[in-house]
This record gives sequence, C-alpha cells and structure tokens, in this order.
Amino acid sequence: MRKILLGAMVAFGVYACSSPKTENTEETASTPEATETVAKAVKPRVFFKSPADGATVSNPVFVEMGVEGMQIEPAGQVKEGFGHHHILINQEFWPKGEVIPASDSTIHFGKGQTDTQLELAPGDYTISLQFADGVHTSYGPEMATSIKITVK
Repeated sequence: MRKILLGAMVAFGVYACSSPKTENTEETASTPEATETVAKAVKPRVFFKSPADGATVSNPVFVEMGVEGMQIEPAGQVKEGFGHHHILINQEFWPKGEVIPASDSTIHFGKGQTDTQLELAPGDYTISLQFADGVHTSYGPEMATSIKITVK
C-alpha cells in the first residue's frame, strides 16, 4: 500500500493489481488487421464497469475499468490502437498529447491492469478514467470519462 496526501487532509492509498491483465474490446482482436477492423466498428471509449456513477461506497473502493475500440497493453511502446488506463482524482481529463505524470491524483496502470482498490478519505469525489499510449501520452477528452462517488 502506498499512502499519499491529496489536497490538505485527504489520505489516499492505492492497491494496484500486480499482474498484468490484457483487456481487448468486447470482441477479441488478436491481429493488427483484426484490431483495425474492431477499432473502425466501435467508436473508442473508456468506461467504468464499477462503481456506478453516483454510488455511495466504502473502503476499499473497488474500481473496474473498461475500454472499447482499443486494446490494453503495458506501457513501453507506442502503437496505434493500444494504451493503458490512468485514474484521475478530482479531475475530468488530461489534455490530449500531454504526458500524464504519476502523482497523488494521477494514478498509472502501466502494467495493463483493469481493476484496482482505492483507499479514499470519506467525502465526495470525481474519479475519471483517462486512456493514454505506451509512454503515458493522453488521448485527451475523447478517451476519458468521469463519475461521481461518495465515500462513507
């Protein structure tokens, strides 16, 4: 567990999955041609599988992340149609083309993780998913989504 300070008094810890997990779109795309076909068929987007928007949750907050129209791959290489998730705390998106720094409020999932547990102090939060390429360069608001949660 990593304890960090968010804002003045908000304690925040992250438990990230230690083993890489690959998530394709809902359809399996195993070749570059198949990836291109899926990407053209489905408008790329990220989404929260859980928690639901407006949910009241308790610690640890289980977050499951989804993506369609692109494939998840660990950080390292930049390949069209590939990337990995980032969670932004109390932010809605990271500007397109800018590298997302690792910080207390910008959490990287560069091993290709698709779920995590967060320890958040009680209160109201906006949490956002931001998809980025292999070197953490943001795909911008087109590949971001936000939900609001309350932690009890």
